[in-house]
Amino acid sequence: MDLTELIKLSNDYGKNEDYVLAGGGNTSLKDDKEMYIKGSGTTLATITADGFVGMDRAKLNAMMTAGYPQGDTEREAASLADMMAARLPGFEEKRPSVETTLHNLFPFRLILHVHPALVNGLTCGQDGATVAEELLPGEFVWIPLSRPGYVLSLLCRKKLAEYKEKYGKEAQILLLQNHGIFVAADTREEIDTLMNHVMERLRSKLGRTPDFSEASCDTKKAESLKRELAALYSPNGKADLICNHEILSLVASKRAFAPLAAAFTPDHIVYCKAEFLYTESPDLMDVKFREFMDKNGYAPKVVCVKDFGAFILGDTDKEIATSKMLLLDAVKIAVYSESFGGPLHMTPELIDFITNWEMEAYRQKVNKE
Repeated sequence: MDLTELIKLSNDYGKNEDYVLAGGGNTSLKDDKEMYIKGSGTTLATITADGFVGMDRAKLNAMMTAGYPQGDTEREAASLADMMAARLPGFEEKRPSVETTLHNLFPFRLILHVHPALVNGLTCGQDGATVAEELLPGEFVWIPLSRPGYVLSLLCRKKLAEYKEKYGKEAQILLLQNHGIFVAADTREEIDTLMNHVMERLRSKLGRTPDFSEASCDTKKAESLKRELAALYSPNGKADLICNHEILSLVASKRAFAPLAAAFTPDHIVYCKAEFLYTESPDLMDVKFREFMDKNGYAPKVVCVKDFGAFILGDTDKEIATSKMLLLDAVKIAVYSESFGGPLHMTPELIDFITNWEMEAYRQKVNKE
């Protein structure tokens, strides 16, 4: 299959930070028998033909009616094994996207799945589903909060069938609560048209955008905190500081910090961990840091401090840069969600599931390499 069109679609959207950050999002191209989908751990901005995985659609179709175990661990292991077995000859060493079975559900050639902050302002909003129907009446399928992977594919299969029964046509826009958007079409031109339409409708509803203008803080104290946090993080730890007006507003008090107190989407868990450390007492940083680690079992990737902003921690410059992008994404979502009923975070149960999910652990591992 000629992947030129798929590569161009992937690179164009992947290089646009309004749509894709780090290794997020995925794309696919299919015919009746085969599907080529982004490999897990690859990056849309730079992906080439080698980054896609060829899949047997008949085997993927069979997965949707397979009798998998009910337990989470057993079900995910069995469905992952079948997904790996559905790889075409020559792709046995590559790992397909976790959302491969979901891509396969759409009867369209091209699929674009991305996590734009603007879209997630809606999908992570208390009134997201209601506002979506107001802005895009009859144009989309809304998927309520769900565990990812095979369970999500089953839910989407059901909702897509209900849409077809109701409207007499196939759905081309899928909005997933606390996750992102799928757009499906037979041509690149139609993908762009649909995506632009959604973004324009959402912009029409926005009350405000984030104020990322640079702010000031006690520079000498900030440098001291950076050194302390880097040492607390790990023997080779590094730290950076983001200090802008929006973040300073969000860290002004524990109440103001509430929009950032839990994860919005799986990407935030993968790249920034499930929770940030917040403190109004920087002089007690070592105590607060150890309390956080005792409670959560991991060191924070983001430490938010009143009057300073957000400190980003990691072992490498790449880790810090990626976490910084995802933190700013979370801030955007928090602000955008104000226009869609206020912030709605993932549930503690789902956060725990994703934190311990093998497929997301794989993405975390790749990000560190």
